[in-house]
Amino acid sequence: MRKVLTLFLCICLAALPTLVGAADVERTLSTPAPADGSVVDVTLSIEEIAAGGVIEHLPPGFVFAGSNLPADRVAAEENRVCFALLNETSVTYQIVAPEKGSGEITGEWYDFIDRINGTIQASRIGVDGAGVTGTAAGSPGPAPALIIAVLAGLIISRGRRQ
Repeated sequence: MRKVLTLFLCICLAALPTLVGAADVERTLSTPAPADGSVVDVTLSIEEIAAGGVIEHLPPGFVFAGSNLPADRVAAEENRVCFALLNETSVTYQIVAPEKGSGEITGEWYDFIDRINGTIQASRIGVDGAGVTGTAAGSPGPAPALIIAVLAGLIISRGRRQ
C-alpha cells in the first residue's frame, strides 16, 4: 500500500510543473458592486494560449458594451460573449449594469493548439452590492494537482507514524 501511495505522489509531483505552465484564464472586475447603469470593465488575463477562444456568460440584465479586440473577433448574443484569441495576454471588455440585479459571470477557455480547455472561476457581481459577498471576485483557487499532492503527502506521513 505504501508503494502505491509513493508512486501516486511521484506522479502528481511530476505532473505539477506541466499543470502550472498550462493555459489558464483569470477574470478581474473593475468593481463587483456597480451602480445601476454604470459600466464595468472586465479583464481576462490569459496565459499560454496562442490560438483559442473564451466564452463568457453574463448574469441576466447585464449587457455587453464592447471590447478591446477587433469586432470581427467578438460575437455577442443575449448573455453570451465569445472572443477569438490569437496570442493575447489580456482582453478587456465592458458590460453595463442593469437597474437592479446580481449574479455570476462564468466562462470557459479553449486552447486549439494544445487541444485543452477549462473553466474560468466565477465572478460575483451585483448592482449596488446586491448578492455580493466579501470574497474577491474571480480570485483563483488552488490547482487540483497541488491539492492531490498535499493529500498524498499527508497520507504517506501518517502511514510512517503508525
